[in-house]
Amino acid sequence: MLTTVEAINARCSTPRLAEPGPTGAELRSLFRAAAAAPDHGKCKPWRFVVVPPAYADDFGEVLEQAYVRRCALAGDDVDAERCARERTRLRRAPTFVVVVCQPRTDLKIPLHEQQAAVAAATQNLLLAATSMGYGSMWATGAAATDPTVREALQLGPKDTIVGFVYLGSLPTSRERRGPRRDTDVSAVVRTWAPAAKGRPDPAPATASKARSDRRMSGI
Repeated sequence: MLTTVEAINARCSTPRLAEPGPTGAELRSLFRAAAAAPDHGKCKPWRFVVVPPAYADDFGEVLEQAYVRRCALAGDDVDAERCARERTRLRRAPTFVVVVCQPRTDLKIPLHEQQAAVAAATQNLLLAATSMGYGSMWATGAAATDPTVREALQLGPKDTIVGFVYLGSLPTSRERRGPRRDTDVSAVVRTWAPAAKGRPDPAPATASKARSDRRMSGI
């Protein structure tokens, strides 16, 4: 099993995954890991809807119907190939989970914080799956906000779909990759100082390099 840092660096989106998917016991462990996400106010706004393989084609039909209805509303032609892709979408992986934010409206915790908690739970789910040796894919798209899909999932008016998560074994042709190569964080990290004590902005010609140097100072 990978360490936490190894799992973070190894995680990547894999569009197509193979059998086997996580076992029932492994799925329970994954959901426990997901539910350990930061959660201001202990709202526990995350919900996980597992679509069993036996019903994968049924949910695929829901996705296809949703696409056709969106085309009708927009006045667009229906693409037969797109219909087929929607209908067979769940065949990309042996395990399919819909992650939903079901916010606590009776608490004073802002909605955006509860949605952020569910996003963190989704990342926990992906990292835990990676540490077990499984591949994953977190997708959204138009289906995530489609009324037809929401109705099929029996979501409440305040509920939102945070992601469609695919889980399964990595194809034999795809090995687990090593640490990410884009590890230079100098462009996205900086050290704060009060304006009166900070260094003045550099001249425009050297601003980019100087800002990069300043961001990394003290790290």
